[in-house]
Amino acid sequence: MTIRMRVGQLIAFFFRSLLWSLNLFLVLYTCMAYWLLYSLQIEHWLAGMIMISIPVAWFLNLVIVFLWLITRPWRSWLSGLTLLIGILLFGSRTFVWHRPTEIVSQGTPLKVFSYNVQTFGELEYWQLPQSVPRVRRTLSYVLHYDAPIKCFQEFYSSTKIPDYDIVGRFQKAGYNYAAFLHPKMAHAVNGDIGIAIFSIYPIVESGREVFDTHNGIVWANIKIGNDTIRVINVHLHSMGIRVGKVLKQKQIKGVQHETRGVLSALRTGFIDRNEEVRKVEQYIQNSPYPVIITGDHNDTPYSVVYERLRRILPNTFEEAGRGFGFSYNRLPGFIRIDHQFHDPKIPVLDFETINYIKYSDHYPIAGTYLIK
Repeated sequence: MTIRMRVGQLIAFFFRSLLWSLNLFLVLYTCMAYWLLYSLQIEHWLAGMIMISIPVAWFLNLVIVFLWLITRPWRSWLSGLTLLIGILLFGSRTFVWHRPTEIVSQGTPLKVFSYNVQTFGELEYWQLPQSVPRVRRTLSYVLHYDAPIKCFQEFYSSTKIPDYDIVGRFQKAGYNYAAFLHPKMAHAVNGDIGIAIFSIYPIVESGREVFDTHNGIVWANIKIGNDTIRVINVHLHSMGIRVGKVLKQKQIKGVQHETRGVLSALRTGFIDRNEEVRKVEQYIQNSPYPVIITGDHNDTPYSVVYERLRRILPNTFEEAGRGFGFSYNRLPGFIRIDHQFHDPKIPVLDFETINYIKYSDHYPIAGTYLIK
């Protein structure tokens, strides 16, 4: 009996020691991720991988806290303190709960709607002789949503079928001003426009910069009453996260192949987006007017892209959003990669992630601002 007890004690001691060692490693890893994001001293793609893993590190620390509470409660303080530091540093970019701000001063409320529409699904059906219900529902939603400025990524239009002539339908709906990443495609049979800004207010000047087919920057100086603002619509390089493809593999070789593909795409994405965000910064710094940035940034709030923009302009979700604000409508699903940033001269009244609209692989976002 004594030998069995000693063996049991040794096994328990071994697993506690192993758990404590893993706990120490996890805490060091988490703190390193905090330092990388907080300081931005290193912007290498590998550092980017560590930064965006912060939510995963939080979850693992939380699991360890519960394990220690069951066995050795006093040891739970280490991961608990690590979690507390993370909440203090990055809590507002993770979860917020704000109520819409009431208008207490004179000004014009301005809603900026942004949506990666995934070509409206039209590329699946554009060869058909007539439109299909799924596309019509999507188009009806974006046309009738009540916002004077609408920004799109992966925008597509076709003159082949009247329902799919989206540029023409926006003009008939009162959006007489527009700016496109590929303006020559605006009235084409197969109009892969990419990025688009529509406005009921006059666009006095606009510009664009193409990164590749769908990715780039479109900006527009929009006159609202006696004021002018610059709206910058961006679509940065894809994250390359295709978790669904990995999970669908039935053989280990297939899983390995898809995993290598995801990691390679993540690496390329980090490198490209870090270069692209510097171009976005130039359009902000060179603007003679207050700026609102919106679009599909393809990066989480724990990334170099987000942190660099956040140091220039406040993030609208953090100031007026509610909940977690997850904007990606695919696996893994718990990430926020569509963002809006705004000049402090343009107060924010409200921000919404419209997560009940599931036409695309992204959810629409909408920020409401006060133009004084």
